[in-house]
Amino acid sequence: MYREPLNNAPRISQSPGGVIQRLPGRFRTGLVVGKFSPLHAGHRYLLECAESACDRLIVLSYSRPEFAGCTADLRRHWLVQAMPEAGHQVLDAADAVRLGLSMPRNDASDEHQRQFCADLIDLSLQAPVDAVFSSEDYGQGFADFLSTHWQQPVESVVVDRHRVRFPVSGSSLRSQPNTDWVEPAVYAAQTCQRIALLGAESTGKTRLSQWLAEQRGLPWVAEFGREFWHERGGVLTSDDLLTIARTQVDRENRAVQQALAKGQAGIICDTTPLTTLIYHQLMFDPPPPAELVALAERPYHQLWLCAADFPMVQDGTRSPEAFRQQQQALYHRELAERGLNHHHLTGSLPERQRLLLS
Repeated sequence: MYREPLNNAPRISQSPGGVIQRLPGRFRTGLVVGKFSPLHAGHRYLLECAESACDRLIVLSYSRPEFAGCTADLRRHWLVQAMPEAGHQVLDAADAVRLGLSMPRNDASDEHQRQFCADLIDLSLQAPVDAVFSSEDYGQGFADFLSTHWQQPVESVVVDRHRVRFPVSGSSLRSQPNTDWVEPAVYAAQTCQRIALLGAESTGKTRLSQWLAEQRGLPWVAEFGREFWHERGGVLTSDDLLTIARTQVDRENRAVQQALAKGQAGIICDTTPLTTLIYHQLMFDPPPPAELVALAERPYHQLWLCAADFPMVQDGTRSPEAFRQQQQALYHRELAERGLNHHHLTGSLPERQRLLLS
């Protein structure tokens, strides 16, 4: 059962639980930074405490890599619903590239994380903050860094540091999703399965993904790249591939919202932006745009790699067999280098269908 945080967060003095009280109007602008993957009761309590202590609250949320079921699109929705009066900057690695920034990975040093946050605030807010609210030990070091960066005091306010009031963490909820600490709508979004099929040309992705969507009664996300290729008469530029990846992500986000609205358990994707990145690697000499590289990091609950182990069906649009094998080799390389768990689909189409349902 979801445990609701306090609706009226306290304005209290230092307490054993680690909440620091303040007088009204002490802080003009407060800052909370987090993954919010997923947004849970402890996060909500922290946000409510921060909002009660500030004239203005800014919430920054980023994660690299992101987690399936906790994408920027979902986190943005959760945070706006929870704190409609706050200012929100929720982004993924591709959003950061569009802003001219390079998002650090989750395991990057504190220095890199702090500098990224300071640069993002400088760029988007164009004004410093007065206080950093957190439930972690990093709070004081972060505040000290920002104080030096802006050459003016930034205070650290620690809320429920020892998780006495809400003994929960995002990592535990990612490992074992449940409704004890998250709202039902957040749980539904987090567990809405993103299932994607990958593989070179003529490996059965489209036919299999459509079939699987029909079998499970789930929304199917078609491959936009093929539609766009036909629209452009079979001639694509590097910028076109970036457009394809962006559109694929938008379609996927809409499909998730459609599934949630209908109470469906997931979506089936014919492809992912990783496919678009691989096409770019094969079609163009210059390195792919940084935004396309970032879009290819998009997470999925399940990835299925279709083997190129039956004869290619040439429909007049496909490249030669050598190209197909190059594609397949790149899939194997990229999946291995990214450490992405995936399942293999081999054999005839009926055999692949049995594997998908196993």
